Amino acid sequence: MKKSSGLTRRILQYICGLICMAIGLVLLKRTNWGVSPITAVPDAVANITPLTLGNATILLHLVCVILQIIVQKRVTLKSVLTMCVGVPFGYLVDFFMWLWSPSLVIWQKCIALVLGIAIQGFGVALISGCDLMLPAPDEFNNVFSQIYHKKLSNVKMCADAVYVVVAIVINLISTHSLASVGISSIASVLLTGRFVGLSFKVLPQIKMPPFFSSSASKAES
Repeated sequence: MKKSSGLTRRILQYICGLICMAIGLVLLKRTNWGVSPITAVPDAVANITPLTLGNATILLHLVCVILQIIVQKRVTLKSVLTMCVGVPFGYLVDFFMWLWSPSLVIWQKCIALVLGIAIQGFGVALISGCDLMLPAPDEFNNVFSQIYHKKLSNVKMCADAVYVVVAIVINLISTHSLASVGISSIASVLLTGRFVGLSFKVLPQIKMPPFFSSSASKAES
């Protein structure tokens, strides 16, 4: 019973984390000052295709899962689960995009920018604290880091740079603008990690003991 309730808590926290990440993403998008690097490519694709931002996000998750399988040279349960998570996350993004489409003045955009990064950072902390599975792009970074013995922070930095460059190329070719990259993108890179750390500091209980390793050790015993 205790194990079941612990898993239920992890799942509920994970769902709350996905919701927070989707809300934060939409808040940044509505500033029209760019989006976070990881969302830049889906945003650029959505700008030039019939795909919604949520559908383009699902597509990015699918690509990251395929890359993860290629790097690992096998299909794992975790890779399948990350894709299963990517689909509802994309739908959440589209739901909040539909729910909130205001015309903001500059001071409102500034508030949306700060709130978007803060809520997104809190969502990342909630998901990381569960130790279940990360969103596909982050999970791919982890897998790449482990297999090729690279520092995770460096892998993430390189991945963010690739997302930004690809988004810039798509935007310049199609719309001759930098619609997906701007102030929000830079602020997101600089501040999201700080809000993640602040979330763990203010609410340490959201960081749970490792789930997969503890489950494995129990199975061995």
